[in-house]
Amino acid sequence: MKSVTVNALQFKKNSSGIGVMIRELFSRYTLITSRHCRVILPKDGPDFPASPDTEIVRIPWTYGQGIRRILFQTLTMGRRYGKDAILLTTDSKAPLLVDRSCTLVPLVTDLAVFRMPQVYKASRALWWKLQYRYLCRRADFFLAISEFTKSEMTQLLGIPPERIRVVPCAGPDSLAPVEDPEQLRRLREKYGLPEKYLLFVGNANPRKNLARMIRAFDSAADRLAADCRLVIAGEQGWKFSEEDALREIRHRERIHFIGFVEDGDMPALYSAAELFLFPTLYEGFGIPVIEAQMCGTPVLTSNCSSLPEVAGDAAVYVDPYSEESITDGLLRALGDPRLAADLRRKGLENARRFSWQKSAELLEKIISEEVKQ
Repeated sequence: MKSVTVNALQFKKNSSGIGVMIRELFSRYTLITSRHCRVILPKDGPDFPASPDTEIVRIPWTYGQGIRRILFQTLTMGRRYGKDAILLTTDSKAPLLVDRSCTLVPLVTDLAVFRMPQVYKASRALWWKLQYRYLCRRADFFLAISEFTKSEMTQLLGIPPERIRVVPCAGPDSLAPVEDPEQLRRLREKYGLPEKYLLFVGNANPRKNLARMIRAFDSAADRLAADCRLVIAGEQGWKFSEEDALREIRHRERIHFIGFVEDGDMPALYSAAELFLFPTLYEGFGIPVIEAQMCGTPVLTSNCSSLPEVAGDAAVYVDPYSEESITDGLLRALGDPRLAADLRRKGLENARRFSWQKSAELLEKIISEEVKQ
C-alpha cells in the first residue's frame, strides 16, 4: 500500500487560509487513514497535530527562507519523499522532479493567479502558471475546495471535470456563539474593541477589497449609530497600504486595524460583532464566512466566485465592485432586526453543512477509490 506524503511547507505560525486548511484537513486525515503518513514542514513551522504514527519531516530551512524552501519543494521533495507514495500538495506548490511511482494529487484552492494576475508580482505569477501547465500533464487527479474552483479549473486549465474531486473547507470545531458577558468584556479590553462594531477577518491583500469596503463604511457612517465602528482583523498583506486606504476617509477614527487575533479569541470576536463583512473580489471558498455563521453572526458577502455556494441563503449579497451596493447592504442588514435574526438562524444551520472531519473522511474515500495500491 502506498504511503502518503503531505507537502505542508505553507504551514507557518499565524497561518490563515491555506495554512489553516493544511492543518485542519490533513491532520484529521492522518488520524483516520490506514496508510503511513509523512508530513513535510518548514524548520520553524508550528507543531502539526498529526496521528502518533505520522512521520514528521522538518526541512533545514524556515518558511521565511523562501528561495531555499521553494528549491527544496521543486527539486528535492518529489524524488526524496515521492517514491511509491501519494503526494498531496496545494495549488501549484508541486515538485517538478517526481519519481514515476509517485501519485501526484494537487488540492487547488483557487485560480486567482489567472483571474487577477495584477495583484501578484509578475515573476511569481509567471512561475505559478508554468507550474500549473506541468501539473495538468503530470497530476494523477485533482482535488478542489469548492464546485466553483472545480469549474474554474475546467474553464481555465482545460482539466476534464471527471479528473477533479471536491473536498470542501470548513470552520474549526471550537467555534460557537459566545454569550458570556465577562468573556466578551475581556476580549474588548485585550484588543481595544468598541461596544458595537462591524467585523472583517482576513489578510489585507487586493483580493480582499478592503479599500472599497472602508469607503462603503465611511459612506454609511453618518446613518449608523455614532458608537458603531469597523474592526479589521488579520495580518498585513501585500499591495495594501493602511495609510492610503484611510487618506480620504472622513470617519477614520471609527476604523480599527487590530492585526492578528489568536485562535482562542476568535469565537468571542465573531460573536460580539453586529455584522460580518466579507465583500471580497475572489474566493476559492471563503472560510471566514463559515466561521462567522458558526458564531451566529449575520453575514454580508459578495455575489460572485464561491461565496454564494458557501454562504447559501444565509447572507446579504452585494456587488463587491460597487461601494454603493456594499453601503446599501450593510445599512439594510443593520437596519432590519428581523433580517438580522433570520441571518443568524440560517447561518448556524448553513454552517452545519461543512465539517473538517467529514472532509477528511471524504478525502480518505476519494484516495481509496482513485489509488488502487
